[in-house]
Amino acid sequence: MREFLKQNPWIGWIVAAVCFGVAAFVVVGGSRGNDPDSIERRSEMVTIRCTETGNEWEMNRGQFERLLLVQHGMIDPKQGIPSEFAEGRLTGVLVDKNDWEETVERINSMKQAYQD
Repeated sequence: MREFLKQNPWIGWIVAAVCFGVAAFVVVGGSRGNDPDSIERRSEMVTIRCTETGNEWEMNRGQFERLLLVQHGMIDPKQGIPSEFAEGRLTGVLVDKNDWEETVERINSMKQAYQD
């Protein structure tokens, strides 16, 4: 093997470049904010709708999720965060229904884990 690489050093360089490329992908490209706790995801803006009035506003996802986390007990998917358009009642939910359901499920799982 050593003699073969001495005669064909370009193969060693190709193997090294491939390894370097894979490592760079894992470090840089492999975690592009897909994780719910990533900084990129927590800092994105989300649109929230008041279920009573239909008014919408934007908020940082991290702040939105923090409001859900500090609420007492499990999150009811029919409720949300306090809405200034509904006199502070818990009517603020994410406009994206799938995102809302996933967020409620994840936060309720976190709350359940800390209750046990």
